[in-house]
Amino acid sequence: MQNLGLSFKSFFSLCKPRVTSLIVFTAIIGMFLATPGMVPWPLLIATTVGIAFASGAAAAFNCLIEHKIDAIMARTRGRALPTGQVSSTETTIFATILGSTGLVILYFYVNPLTMWLTFATFVGYAVIYTVFLKPATPMNIVIGGASGAMPPILGWAAVTNTVSPES
Repeated sequence: MQNLGLSFKSFFSLCKPRVTSLIVFTAIIGMFLATPGMVPWPLLIATTVGIAFASGAAAAFNCLIEHKIDAIMARTRGRALPTGQVSSTETTIFATILGSTGLVILYFYVNPLTMWLTFATFVGYAVIYTVFLKPATPMNIVIGGASGAMPPILGWAAVTNTVSPES
C-alpha cells in the first residue's frame, strides 16, 4: 500500500500541481469574465477538469523531455523521473492517457473550440517551448509565454464558444 501512495504522489508531481492550479485558476477567471451571471456548474467542472488534465499532461511531457537535464540540476534532481520513482514509459503512458482524457472532456462536455485551443496550448508548451525554444534561446520564456497567456482565453471560449478581442 505504501508503494501505491508513493506512485500516486510521483505521478501527481509530474503534473506540476502548483503550475497547473494557476493555469486552472486563470481559466476560471476567464470563464467568469465571459458571462454576467454564474457559470453553469457542469460547464465549470468539465472545463476545470479538462484543462487541468491537459495541463498536467503537458507538464508530464515536459518532465519526460527534460529528465536528463533535471538529473544534473540541484533544484530538479529530486523529481520523480530522475530519481527513478517512475519510468519514461510509465510517464509517457500516464501523460498520454491524462491529456487525451482532458481533450475528450473538453470536446464533448465543453465545446470543440476550447478543446482545439487547449490542444494548441499543449503543443505550444510541450513541443515548441520545451523541445525547440528552451534549449535554443534565452528568450524562450518570452516567446513561449503565449502558452502561459492562453488559460483566460480558454475559459472565455468555454463559456462563449468564441474568441473575440474581449477575451
